[in-house]
Amino acid sequence: MSGRAGRLRAILTSAGGSVATQLVTALASLLLQLVAARELGADGFAGFTLLLATLVVVTTLHTAWVGDSLTVLDRFDPRVRSALGVSLLSSLALGAVAGTVLAVAFGAAGGPGALLFGALVVVWLVEDTCRRVLAARMEFGRLAANATLDMAVAFAVLGGFWLTGPPRLETMLAAMCAGSLAGVAHAVALLPREELAWPGLRGADVRGVASFATWRAAQAGLRPLTLMLARVAIAAMVSGAALAATEGARLLLAPVLTLVNGVGAFLLPRMVRARESGLPLRLRPALAASVTLTAVTAFGGAVAVVAADPLEPFVTGGNFTIAPVTVAGWAAYAVSLAVTLPISMLATAYRHSRLVFTVRLIESLVGMGALLVLLALRPDLWELAPFCIGAGGVVTSVILVLRLRVLRGRASPSTPERVSHAAQIDG
Repeated sequence: MSGRAGRLRAILTSAGGSVATQLVTALASLLLQLVAARELGADGFAGFTLLLATLVVVTTLHTAWVGDSLTVLDRFDPRVRSALGVSLLSSLALGAVAGTVLAVAFGAAGGPGALLFGALVVVWLVEDTCRRVLAARMEFGRLAANATLDMAVAFAVLGGFWLTGPPRLETMLAAMCAGSLAGVAHAVALLPREELAWPGLRGADVRGVASFATWRAAQAGLRPLTLMLARVAIAAMVSGAALAATEGARLLLAPVLTLVNGVGAFLLPRMVRARESGLPLRLRPALAASVTLTAVTAFGGAVAVVAADPLEPFVTGGNFTIAPVTVAGWAAYAVSLAVTLPISMLATAYRHSRLVFTVRLIESLVGMGALLVLLALRPDLWELAPFCIGAGGVVTSVILVLRLRVLRGRASPSTPERVSHAAQIDG
């Protein structure tokens, strides 16, 4: 009994650390967006939002390719480790170029600001890689400390800039760079030598890693890419002010979305360990987690809708208005995430990333299609945009469950698995 209690305590501690990390990270993002909403004006906040959306897309693709690969695969296998090194270098180079180009293309930043954003992307991705190693080691307490240090340094630097005048986009980006650099230094100081050892790049099994990571990156990147395209569509087809109001409403759902993301960050390594220990694919725990998470998310969304009017002046500083119906739309979107997340994490852990990608692609096409139709025919109804973005989430979770039932029936319940080589991955 004491052993079971100890395991339960360990699980709760790890889950708490994972959620705490997401809370701190989301709090930092929320505070930065609040500063932007209040100090940069509606158009400035819209531009900052587009930069953050770009950063999220690039980071998500990097995390799915590099981070999930080092979590799910055997990162100490020489050929896999070499492939991860190649992937990391490629991701940093592509991220820097993409960040700089998109910052200019969106009109969010130009000149020094665009270059600074490109540098932020690089530092941010290095920090994300370090954090994924900590998560793979199940060191969620250290992960939470890392996120806290990042936030503290970023806002200390931003406060220093603020003493010389009102915040500008460039000073906010510089502060974010400083926070990420502090996070990298902290993680490097914590991780053991074997985790930091740089592999030789010869003999890298890039094809083997890609057989897993391609589908994982594709399915993980669909939602943030959909959100980024939705923001671009709102800004282009309606106005920057409309985008600012839509994003202001989303800020009220930040605690709920943080909870969902924290649960996801915790579930994937736990489910991978269950698979490695020889446990067969089991849907019941994932379904139970889905029901619980959905209920909590729905309650949080209802609270956000009720609090929309009282909190609007604090969020916007009078620069724009927030409609409760838009908050309700983001609440519905959060529920669609909660319904699907535990099941999709289970599918990913048991190497069915291609299935998750197919389902997410259907979900994204439905959401973007609905949004574009709405904006084209009735741009005055842009406040309903979040409902369109989240359309299809519940349906796709049902598809995932039905498909996983079939796959579970085909799997052998008694053969333990461990992914020791990327070539073993069946995307």
